[in-house]
Amino acid sequence: MDHPVPAIFFHPDMVEGAGKDLVGRRSAGTGFLNAWLAHSGAPEIRVVTDTPEHGQVLAQLLRDRGETRPLRATPLLGGGDFGDAGCVFFPAPSFQAAAWRRQRLGPERLSLVGLTHTVSTRRIIESLHALMSEPVEEWDAIICTSRAVRSVLARQFAAEAAYFRQRFGATRVPQPQLPVIPLGVDAAAFASRPGAREGFRAAQDAPPEAVVVMTMGRLSVVEKANPVPLMLALEEIARTFDRPLHLWLTGWASRPEEEALHREAAQLAPSVTVRLLDGRDPQVRRDAWAGADLFTLPSDSIQETFGLVPVEAMAAGLPVVMPDWDGFRDTVRHGETGFLVPTRMAPPGLGGQLARRFSDGTDAYLHHLTLVQAHVQIDVPAYARALGTLIRDPGLRARMGEAGRRHVAAHLDWSRIVPLYLDLARDLAERRRGATPTTPALAPGLPNPLEIDPFELYADYPSAALDGATPIHPGPQGGPGFLDINDRLSGRALYRRRVATPEMSLRVLRAVTKRPGLTVLDLARHLGLDPVTVASTVLVLAKADALRLPEPPLRRS
Repeated sequence: MDHPVPAIFFHPDMVEGAGKDLVGRRSAGTGFLNAWLAHSGAPEIRVVTDTPEHGQVLAQLLRDRGETRPLRATPLLGGGDFGDAGCVFFPAPSFQAAAWRRQRLGPERLSLVGLTHTVSTRRIIESLHALMSEPVEEWDAIICTSRAVRSVLARQFAAEAAYFRQRFGATRVPQPQLPVIPLGVDAAAFASRPGAREGFRAAQDAPPEAVVVMTMGRLSVVEKANPVPLMLALEEIARTFDRPLHLWLTGWASRPEEEALHREAAQLAPSVTVRLLDGRDPQVRRDAWAGADLFTLPSDSIQETFGLVPVEAMAAGLPVVMPDWDGFRDTVRHGETGFLVPTRMAPPGLGGQLARRFSDGTDAYLHHLTLVQAHVQIDVPAYARALGTLIRDPGLRARMGEAGRRHVAAHLDWSRIVPLYLDLARDLAERRRGATPTTPALAPGLPNPLEIDPFELYADYPSAALDGATPIHPGPQGGPGFLDINDRLSGRALYRRRVATPEMSLRVLRAVTKRPGLTVLDLARHLGLDPVTVASTVLVLAKADALRLPEPPLRRS
């Protein structure tokens, strides 16, 4: 059976351009548009837009790049017929209200497919909540870029479906398919230019014998990556390393306060030469990979779902060290293309109040991220061990870097990913064949499905959850001065969302110092405090290596 070539949804804000902030979704959108044009095999370019003007913007963009195939654009506004596409891919989880418009065309005519980026913003959560009230069919889909983000959508939709059944006695709750398809990259674009390594290192005053560790991404301690664990780990390595150790924090900050935090964080690694490189500079974005020796990013935010930069690093031939967190465990092959570092998060049941505060607006998005991220730990000793192994072994760096390059070319290049989209479109078409459309969905959700405990919702992100039987031991960090620095560098002071007071932190530190090995529950009883407060304080301190917890095993499946 022949199927029409699917359409893609286009909005000018989904691609990079002059005057636009450089953010992950635009980078991914630009990459996908380029990949679709190169690998979809379409004789014409079929798009759906919000307005006719957006189609004109795309037409000009295509003319500027020399595209000769005809463009056929159908705006959603105005009731245009886009049913002939058979399938429309949208760059966000929701379908731009196209499900309602499809009702006028006949739901069996086409499938609607969304795509996850972040799923933690209030806008996205509410769009998922609203999606269940729309006439979504089982031949629709939301592409999940990682297994971890699929678990979030599955939990959210399960909460919504339970509400339908509880309140309305629903016997069926149609839901979209949730296939896992990763984002892709143009692997060839990351090949090093002749002389790029030497020239870029010279420009950054990195001598030939130096080992350069690189990060890439927007500088945001709560939306992207808290730099404290990385600085602590590198300082531990640098003290016994006999060659210069450099760190390039490559990125850009949307707020001057964020850039200031990253500069101040460098004080935790006085033995390391730390440089902030402007990732908006095209030369930096092109050649920094060539100048570096390995890549890492201490991502520990629920804002992340996939993480494209380690894929780009592997495409450039760099070994990577990433947290065992959300989508990174899907792309990094532990022990082959780099290392995954264990993470830990608070257990389900601890975040009910955080969910309520976020739901009722007490905490805005950055406040919510700050509080949730405070309960996420990257194991600092394990991080130092993984980084140190690569820093001290150039042969291993070369082998893992080459393995990463091959892995991306074979599995994560857009030439491999776009055919998966086309396969999905064909699979959904088969689901439509002979199927009967459902009636429009009823009202969504549980009594309040927007208030899922974040530590239940994101339970598959970390390696393990903290529990009451976890033993606690003193770490090398501590003291009032360090605790204040840690709160400031972690953004909790900037966003005015402290999890534990300094007094509480010092009480916990003193108790554990006197009685190493106390469990979380023992510590709560010893201090006469509720276990929730103690668990929160323990994770904040363990995150900064002021307390040490047993290293959890990596979650491999």
